[in-house]
Amino acid sequence: SITRSAIVERTGLTRSAVATLVADLVDAGVAVEIGAHHDGQPGRPSSAAGLSDASPVALAFDIGVDRLRAALVDLRGTVVADLRVARPRSTTTVDDTLDELMSLAERLGVVGHGADGRPLVGVGLAVPGTVTADGRTVVAAPNLGWFDVEFADLVAPRFGDGVAIVVGNEADLGASAEHRFGAARGVDDLLFIGGEIGVGGGLIVGGSRVGGRSGFDGVVGHMPVNPGGGVGACGAVGCWETEVGERALLRRAGFDPDGGHEAVRALVQAADAGESVVLDALVEHGGWLAVGLATLINIFDPEVVVMGGFFHDVWPHLADVVDRELARTSFGGRDRTGVVVAGQLGDSARVVGAAELAFQPLLEDPVGFGAQLV
Repeated sequence: SITRSAIVERTGLTRSAVATLVADLVDAGVAVEIGAHHDGQPGRPSSAAGLSDASPVALAFDIGVDRLRAALVDLRGTVVADLRVARPRSTTTVDDTLDELMSLAERLGVVGHGADGRPLVGVGLAVPGTVTADGRTVVAAPNLGWFDVEFADLVAPRFGDGVAIVVGNEADLGASAEHRFGAARGVDDLLFIGGEIGVGGGLIVGGSRVGGRSGFDGVVGHMPVNPGGGVGACGAVGCWETEVGERALLRRAGFDPDGGHEAVRALVQAADAGESVVLDALVEHGGWLAVGLATLINIFDPEVVVMGGFFHDVWPHLADVVDRELARTSFGGRDRTGVVVAGQLGDSARVVGAAELAFQPLLEDPVGFGAQLV
C-alpha cells in the first residue's frame, strides 16, 4: 500500500491527477482504497490505496527436463497457488508437455478467463532454451529436444480467445524476477545465472533487459571453457555447462548424474555433514564456475551476479571458493567479494518472471487493460 501523498512525491503528478488515476484503478478492479494514513507530513492524513485482493493473477509455467511447475502469481510477485510434478526425462515431447500443463492448470482452478475466482491476465511460460524476441517460438532447447517449436501458438488454443500467451527463456525471466522482487531489487546492472541440466544467463543493463537479434543472447552455458572437456547437449566440446551443470556436480561427488533434485538435496546434506569427497567436488566445481564468471564479469561489469536454479541450493558451499578464485582473475585487481550472491526467490524466480511477462500489458496500461477484465 502507498499513500496518495507518496505517489505524488514519487511521480511528480498533481494531487488531482493522482486522485483520478487511483479512482480509475479502483473502478478497474486493480486497486482498492484502504483509508487514510498519516505519513509524517504536516496536515491531514493522506488517503492510501493498495492492490485489491481480487486483482488479476497470471498463470505461470516452469518447464524443466525432469519437472513441471504451474503457479498463480499476483501483482505483488507472490505465488498464491502452486503445483509441481516430477516427470521422467524421457517424456519431454511437446505434446506430452502440453497435456501435463493443461492438467496442472485445471487443478489450479483455471477456467476460461478466470483462475480461482480472480481474473486471469495471461499465461507466461519459462523454458530452458532460446526464444524469439516476440515470445512465440522456442528456437532451441537442446536438453528438451525442442527446436523451432512455435510453442505459444500451440498453447493458445488450449485457453481460448482473449488469453495472452507468451514464452520466455528461464534465465531471462529469473533475472527479471530477482531484479523486481529479489536479490537485485534496486540494482540497474545485473547478471543472472540459472543452472539445472543446462546453464543460462540473463542480463539487465541500465534497468532494461539486453536481448540479442535472434534470441540467442544469454546462452552462457555454451561458452567454451575447456578444450579437453566433454560434449554438451548442443554437440560442442568443452561448454561451460559440461563443467558446472547439475550433472557435472553430481558426477564429481559420486552421485547419479541423472538423480535430479533429490540427488542435489542429498548432496547438500552430505556437504553439511562434512563428507570430504563431496566437499572436494564442490571446491572443484566452484573453480570451474569462477572461470566462466570471471569472463562474464570482466565483459559486463555488473553490480551484482545472482545465482539461481540449483546454484542457489549449493551456494553456501561454493561462495568462498568462487570469491577466492574471482580475486585471482579480476581485471584491474578490483575486489569482487560479495558481487556474486544467491538469489532470494530460489526456484520461484522462474514462475515469478514468467508471470511478469504475462502482466506486461496490464503494467503498460493498467486502466485500459484492467477495464477489460472487469
